[in-house]
Amino acid sequence: MKKYRFIMAVLVLCTFFACKEEIDKPGGRWSSGPIEVDQITPINGGATITYKLPNDPDLLYVMAEYERNGKMFTEKSSVHKNTLTIEGFNTLDKVPFRLYMVNKQEQRSEPLELEFKPLESLISIAKNSLNMIPGFGGIVADWSNPKKTEFGVRLMVKDERDGLVTKEMYFSSSEKERRAFRGFNPKETTFAIAFEDKWGNISDTTVLKTTPFFETMVPKPYADFRSSIPYDNITNLSGRNISALWDNIVNTASHGWLTQSGGGSGISMTIDLKQVVKLSRIVIHGYHLNSVYGQANITQFEAWGSKTMDFTKLADRPYWLDEYAVRNKNIRDLDGINETTQLPARTFKDDWQYLGWHAIPRYDRMVPPDPQGALNLAANGTEYEIPLDAGPVRYIRIFVREIAGVMPPPVSNYWSMGEITVYGDNTVPQ
Repeated sequence: MKKYRFIMAVLVLCTFFACKEEIDKPGGRWSSGPIEVDQITPINGGATITYKLPNDPDLLYVMAEYERNGKMFTEKSSVHKNTLTIEGFNTLDKVPFRLYMVNKQEQRSEPLELEFKPLESLISIAKNSLNMIPGFGGIVADWSNPKKTEFGVRLMVKDERDGLVTKEMYFSSSEKERRAFRGFNPKETTFAIAFEDKWGNISDTTVLKTTPFFETMVPKPYADFRSSIPYDNITNLSGRNISALWDNIVNTASHGWLTQSGGGSGISMTIDLKQVVKLSRIVIHGYHLNSVYGQANITQFEAWGSKTMDFTKLADRPYWLDEYAVRNKNIRDLDGINETTQLPARTFKDDWQYLGWHAIPRYDRMVPPDPQGALNLAANGTEYEIPLDAGPVRYIRIFVREIAGVMPPPVSNYWSMGEITVYGDNTVPQ
């Protein structure tokens, strides 16, 4: 009898543990009903699903299951949220998906079969907004990226076998991007651009057959023309010579040129390139290594240019006045000028060409900040493109509009630069 009771006890225990093991076994179907969905909101390349969560302490997360580009994917959202986002589609077709609740035993609820129709993908928006034009040494391309999502921009050229060969892969996350692709000879070339996102989608390819403009670096040294132009700042801090701006020494601890703080008048400087050039770009390195936004570096400026110099005008001092500098007290104690001084009806701006207002990219103010972008500016200099419709010039006047992020510039007229390099076509008539 005792032996029989012992055997029965063992059988009961075995049955209990077997049942417990079955209950605790992960996976399988959860007896809970399907999740209740409130709304499906299409987004670029996907959708956001809003739902109601049951008050169930066993609920662990919500999961969506869907197919993209022939592969199955899942997306999960914790119990602390009531939304789940599915992304990565480069289509306008309807996308089916299943939505589950999953408990702590990794068991799924009954699936809810749903579908959404995504909005146009970001790489499709970029492709459809893409504009390509011939540029100096290559092409200039601009496009839109309204969500500022990072994607790749693949530049290709057609080779002698009529195939497309990748020449550059550029990554962008700017809302409005303008990019010059250079390094090509001035001969007819077929260029192509395609956009690629992090999900492996590739846009259709846009093609442009064109001949790049000739570009070269304008030979240095340039000439300092400040002493000839009224109201240019002719000071040099601690004996530094402005020739340091074109000696090809960059990325050093403290090499470059600075004005004397409080020691001079004006926020402009004039450079003689010694030859007539149709400008493509001006590259400026900051003073001090890895400090492009600090020191007293120029962070915004305007530029004007002229093919010739009317030397008879040099004695007409009011002709050379800049209203921005006058109104912001950057020209003072000379010729009785103050912020209320009226400028003459005609100034140099009526005779010189406008070369644009230029600003350094503020990678430090991006969300999130991009420290590598700022380091690249320090290493390579900041490129400022000159408008394509600007005519050839020999003389360039630079007017400082912001110093180290401060606008208008302080009345001390203290600013710095590390190096200035000018590029363009110097084969134009002289």
